Formats: sequence, structure tokens, C-alpha cells
Amino acid sequence: MKRKVCIILFGTSFLVAILGEAYLLNAAQPHIFSIIGIGIVVILTGFLFFDSVWEYISSEISKKELLREKEASQYSEKLDERCSELLNIQKATYAALKKSDIKLQEEIKELSEKLTQVIRTQNKIMNGQAKALNIILNYSKKHAKEIIRAIIEEQRGSDNNSTTDKAESEITPLYDDPNANLTVDEIAHLFENYGK
Repeated sequence: MKRKVCIILFGTSFLVAILGEAYLLNAAQPHIFSIIGIGIVVILTGFLFFDSVWEYISSEISKKELLREKEASQYSEKLDERCSELLNIQKATYAALKKSDIKLQEEIKELSEKLTQVIRTQNKIMNGQAKALNIILNYSKKHAKEIIRAIIEEQRGSDNNSTTDKAESEITPLYDDPNANLTVDEIAHLFENYGK
């Protein structure tokens, strides 16, 4: 406000001095010292007027530059805050992903161990079933031979010797040794032919 008042005061003084100089130059009998004195006043008031105008303009420009710098610094601070927030979020996300990855790997390891245990248990069960089936088949072979002998003896005692020979040729034991363990292929063959 003070600068504006100075500009107005120096501007009016400069204008009055110019008008006075113009009046003295157009006067009928001008006095040389008056013209020189008013000229000096015109120069001084002009200098003060233009200096105050220049100072006002430069101060306004510097204020605007300061405001721009302040806005730029505030914007950069906000941008830094946002970047730091994003960086913190990314760090937290990375840490969470790393923890979940480690936990997932541990769970996969536990599942693979449990699966290995299940496979071992199934193998033990299958081996036990195969042994039980061998025992049953061995027991059945032993009794089948005894039944075949009893049938053959019964048939021999009857009058039909021809049918007895035919039955003997048709009924033959599958295995010679009743205590022998069956292989997997033999067991599969028995299951395929069972009931045919």
C-alpha cells in the first residue's frame, strides 16, 4: 500500500513538473534559471516515479516467484509423501507376500510329507492284502485238492468209471505246491478267470 501511495505521489509530482516545464517553455519571456530548475525537478521526479514503478513491478514479480517456489516446494513435498507412502505400501506388500510364500512352501512341504505317508500306508495295505489273498488261495488250493480226491474216490466207488476218468481229466489242481506264494500276475489271472 505504501508503494502505491509513493507511485501516485511521485507520478503526480512528475506530471506537474512536466506541465510546469511546458508552461515555462511556451511563456513569452522565459527565465532561464526557472527552466533549468523546473527541468531538474522534472528529472528528479521522473527518476523517483520510474524507480518506484520499477521497484513495485520487481517486488510483484519476486512475490509471484516466491509463491511459485512455495507451491513447487509444497507440491514436491506432497509428491515425496505420496512416493514414500507408495514405497511403504510396496514394502509391506512384499513382506506379506514373502511371509505368505514361506508359509505356502511350509504347507506344501507338510502336504508332501503327509502324501508320502499315505502312499507308504497304501503300499503296506496292498502288501497285506496280497499276503492275505495268498494265504486264502493257498488254503483254498489245499482244500481243493482234498475235495478233488474225495470226489475222485467217491466216483471210483460208483459204477460209472468212464465218467470218473472224464472228471479226473477235467478237474486238475491249478498249482502243485499248496504252500507256494502266488505272484501278482497269477493273482490277476485268478481274478480274471473267477466265475467263468
